[in-house]
Amino acid sequence: MPEAFEYHQRTKYSPTTLGQGHSIDWEHPPEQFKEYRGAPVFDLRPYLPNNNPDTYVPERALNDPDGPFALPRLSMLLFATNGVTGVAFAGNQQHFFRAAPSAGALYPTDLYLAVRGHADMPDGIYYYHVRDHSLVEVYPKGLAPSGDEIFARLRGACFGDPALADCRVALIATAIFWRSAWRYGDRAYRRCLLDSGHVLGNFDIVAPKIGLCTTAIGGFVDAEVADLLAIPADKEGVLAIFPMHEAAEFARIKAGPSARPSPAEEPAPGQDAIRTIHAAGAIPPGFPAEAVASDGFDYPVNPKYEFASGIKLKPGTTDLQDQVENAILRRRSTRVLSGAPLKLHELADLLAFAYRPDITMPPEAQPRLFAPSLLETFVVVNALEGVKPGVYHFAPGFMELLVVKEAEVRREIYHLCLGQELARDASVVIVHTSDLELATRRFGSRAYRYLHLDAGHIGERMNVAAIRLGLGVSGIGGFFDDEVNELLGIPPKELCVYITCLGRPGG
Repeated sequence: MPEAFEYHQRTKYSPTTLGQGHSIDWEHPPEQFKEYRGAPVFDLRPYLPNNNPDTYVPERALNDPDGPFALPRLSMLLFATNGVTGVAFAGNQQHFFRAAPSAGALYPTDLYLAVRGHADMPDGIYYYHVRDHSLVEVYPKGLAPSGDEIFARLRGACFGDPALADCRVALIATAIFWRSAWRYGDRAYRRCLLDSGHVLGNFDIVAPKIGLCTTAIGGFVDAEVADLLAIPADKEGVLAIFPMHEAAEFARIKAGPSARPSPAEEPAPGQDAIRTIHAAGAIPPGFPAEAVASDGFDYPVNPKYEFASGIKLKPGTTDLQDQVENAILRRRSTRVLSGAPLKLHELADLLAFAYRPDITMPPEAQPRLFAPSLLETFVVVNALEGVKPGVYHFAPGFMELLVVKEAEVRREIYHLCLGQELARDASVVIVHTSDLELATRRFGSRAYRYLHLDAGHIGERMNVAAIRLGLGVSGIGGFFDDEVNELLGIPPKELCVYITCLGRPGG
């Protein structure tokens, strides 16, 4: 049996075991930023639109101030992807809020850029230092590979993906597992993946707004990319690679498949559950990972629901793409929801933005997901105008809510979300699920990564759409797994991946 099953079973929450087996060392929280002492730093703060030129000015004139990868554009892209959007003070401690949400505000996701042929930076691998909003060169001076070597190694690790052939800048996302495991124990791997999906959701929204297109690469030799980034592969896992190009070049880029499977023969399990599941989903050197073409926005209807009565969702005329980057920077997880009902067209607008951007967006601007057709979505209705309370299956291809059961379920969803009042007071609760058996047949244990990254990505699109519409939103990664299945009427082989609460903000 693939490790993905073992890991998922081992990290389930249940009413009888919640809180057992993991203690939190509150006196020693994890560091949220890596430091490269003495490394060259390229400060991106001068190029933020809201920078005050009277107090902070660029140290030097740029050779290329307006190009597709000019420092002002990279500054805007990285800031809106995962930058610090607010600071709170508690005693002598500073807490940095970011553009993307994170469970427990632990922020396990780190970003790197591979760069070559840049007018204002040497070729190299750069770490995005979120607190300082700067790019820090990873390799000591004189030891970095040439830009061509960096991209040759990166392309080789990605099975020759053609999107990397003449690429000049690529974003690489990793997760430092300890940052989340400190609080969430073995279940933290789920949180790391969902949090990284949030970050990548922002990236996918913002890149087209500044004239860039990207492709997603989820299939790569893990150890080779980790070695290129000079990171410890047992503590920090590479999750995804995104080559970037000018939007005008999208038509000529013959991008390869976004996802590839891990081997059926997995390493022997270790004592550390997170290292074990990440290693089980890794692609080792020399393994001929078969290409699996991305299924884009092909959302087949589960045969179990295809004859159920449906409620058509008709999006309104609101253009959620307009000023969407501002919604990212204003985003905060809602702490209190009022319980007041949503309008049906509000839910339709939000779900269309999250699931069906292909309807309104050109191909070069559409999100890059790994295996979205493996995700299924349920909408638990507490208060939605014109719709009876109950459980509905969402069919993105038809933009319909298909009736699973009509019943008052507010108390149930409140209980299975660990008694979080957000679930009780939400107008609707969106639940992402997947058939893990089917997913692992296709991708091995690596499927666990793709499912959670995609769910986090779609969840972030819902976050941003909700803020854009003036609604309240918050993700929930803690729930009683088996009881979610019971509420939705799905078998044990299927798993709940993520939950998002939507509604009107409360006082």
